Amino acid sequence: MLKDKVAIVTGATSGIGAATARLFAESGAKVMMSGRNVERGKVCMDAAREAAGEGGEAAFLAGDVADSGFCDRLVAAAVERFGRLDILVNNAGVIHRTGILETTDADWLEAMAINVNALFFLSRAAIRQMKEQGAGGAIVNVSSEWGVAGAHGHIAYGASKGAVVNFTRSLALDHAADGIRVNCLCPGEVRTPMLEGGAKSRFGDVEGGLAKLSENIPMRRISDPIEQARAIRFLASDESSYMTGSIVVNDGGNTAG
Repeated sequence: MLKDKVAIVTGATSGIGAATARLFAESGAKVMMSGRNVERGKVCMDAAREAAGEGGEAAFLAGDVADSGFCDRLVAAAVERFGRLDILVNNAGVIHRTGILETTDADWLEAMAINVNALFFLSRAAIRQMKEQGAGGAIVNVSSEWGVAGAHGHIAYGASKGAVVNFTRSLALDHAADGIRVNCLCPGEVRTPMLEGGAKSRFGDVEGGLAKLSENIPMRRISDPIEQARAIRFLASDESSYMTGSIVVNDGGNTAG
């Protein structure tokens, strides 16, 4: 489905990002992965290479996507390694589980820097490269179900993920004529280290906490990261060739009611 495409996946050292990088590699893409943890990055890179099989290619570059200079370097590294750039998956994110009175200035600024600013920096660098190539491309921004609905007790996270939704729409309009499609995935509850940490802090136990969270989801279960990765692959591939500016909610029915 993605044979010979070159993709960048951020937040690729765990959860949705790691699953997406593996699935992209398995689907024939050459993948440049990024994250801040070098050790986890190597493990996830090796997993992507293994999924790709003989001849598969994956690389990892450690850095902070909240730094515009790093974002430029990440795109340049992908092009230097693989010769071009076709797909960008903006997946890196951070969460603070606090309301407005408990949220510090540092918490707010970090959420905006990683969840919003990084999308701007990376998308700008990616679109510059895609336009130079002249063959279009695809950008998938990972928001959240809380990007389309209120987020009780998560003021910075909810605000930042809502920004991702409208960033996607605006960017899609700006570059539709360039053949660059920009879409957004809004996952619901996904079994990632981020959710496990939240379940433990809220309920005191990871498994018991996840079971409690499942009770409020219409499908009565937590998503596996691969279920989100498959949706990202669809949005990044030619299977969704007439979709741009779309907001795809993949949340087990959470926001339906």
